[in-house]
Amino acid sequence: MLILGCGYVGERVAVACLQQGMRVVATTRSAERVAALEPLGIEAVVVESPLQLPRSLLAMVDCLLDSIPLVRDGSEMYAPQTQWLPQIASHLTSVRWAGYLSTTGVYGDACGGWVDESTVCRPASARGRERLTAEKAWFDSGLPAEVFRIAGIYGPGRNLLGRLRAGGYKAVQWQPPHFSSRIHVDDIVAALLAAMHSPRSGRIVNLADDMPLPHADYVCELAAMVGAPAPEILTAAEGEAQLSPALLDFFRDNKRVSNRLLHRELLATLNYPDFRAAVPALLAGERS
Repeated sequence: MLILGCGYVGERVAVACLQQGMRVVATTRSAERVAALEPLGIEAVVVESPLQLPRSLLAMVDCLLDSIPLVRDGSEMYAPQTQWLPQIASHLTSVRWAGYLSTTGVYGDACGGWVDESTVCRPASARGRERLTAEKAWFDSGLPAEVFRIAGIYGPGRNLLGRLRAGGYKAVQWQPPHFSSRIHVDDIVAALLAAMHSPRSGRIVNLADDMPLPHADYVCELAAMVGAPAPEILTAAEGEAQLSPALLDFFRDNKRVSNRLLHRELLATLNYPDFRAAVPALLAGERS
């Protein structure tokens, strides 16, 4: 297993693969990450680009996960896959499965309606457009690639609990309500391993839980569940004036993400079908 860009999700996929007896090689751009990954049994290498990987290693890879983020160049961002994937694809001679971690942001705004894998993508943000570019690079690579469009990722060490407890969290009462979807990292890992063991080249799968919610409702209920201060609720006009451009981009993509294909082909049930089911485990993790 080769994991390109071994971050929050990639590390957990790597550990799951090791538990199944697989050898795992992972790339990172940071020596600090190598120090964190190697004690787990992951063979971590520091490279600026996959082009620096030895051809002998590429030829041995049978499964590959690309979780390399977009690259920021000043105020712009771009998908680096177009620079290296065409050059290494011919050396990946043993690959039987390749997965690319994309985002549900490629769909763009659906005015609060449902989107599924057949929905035409009309991304309004540069981030969404570049993720779509990376998806195309993988499907054009000639490799048996699948794409996973992931909703908001949360899990241990990556959630809103600390920000909510700190107080001052701001949510906006948009009209119409702004829906958001999310998924626990454990369910992402389970879905990726299921796909790896039942590959289907060209498949696109949304990874989202069973409960899209208006964002303001979500954060208010989550705060109440953990005893945090209630978020400050802004009007739409206040939100436009006070929120960062990145947050406003997020809120301009209003959609509910369907996970029917995920359930039909990969996971009949989720470990955490909604955020309510995950809160006890998140709290227990904080105490351990």
